[in-house]
Amino acid sequence: MLLLIDYNGENLIADVGFGTMTLTGSMQLKTNVVQKTPHGQYRLLNHSEGDYFLQINIGQEWKTMYRFDLQEQFLPDYEMVNWYVSTYPESRFVTDLIVARADIGCRYTLHNNQFKLNYLKGKTERKVVTTPSELRNLLENEFQLNLSNISGIEKAFEKLTTSEKKGRS
Repeated sequence: MLLLIDYNGENLIADVGFGTMTLTGSMQLKTNVVQKTPHGQYRLLNHSEGDYFLQINIGQEWKTMYRFDLQEQFLPDYEMVNWYVSTYPESRFVTDLIVARADIGCRYTLHNNQFKLNYLKGKTERKVVTTPSELRNLLENEFQLNLSNISGIEKAFEKLTTSEKKGRS
């Protein structure tokens, strides 16, 4: 869900969550202008009449994150898509553990048992999580999740840390 905001007569956009490179601040709805946010440089490009590309600068290269337009969306559209990706048996959001959090100076990502800590200055630390206790510690501390009332979570942690399932984070 991308939000269009009218702030004192100026159009801004805010992204309420699009994976590991989500916006962490608002952007002006202006094309061909590099805009800084707390976690990177972004820009909007005109794709075609009324369509935009949102791009992020990664390692001096512009990468397109997604395309959007300003057509109004309605709650049933979001409900249907969210239901599908959270219930379809082959959806990666059903079969995989995917977690991301932006923090001051860095971004944390976890895909199954693959943990990454991406510093804004360019350095990246990678780690394969090998034990259930290590996975719980990451989720509770780096991702600040409360896992105390989730039944069966230890079995899921065991499966994630002992299987050959690998993820990209």
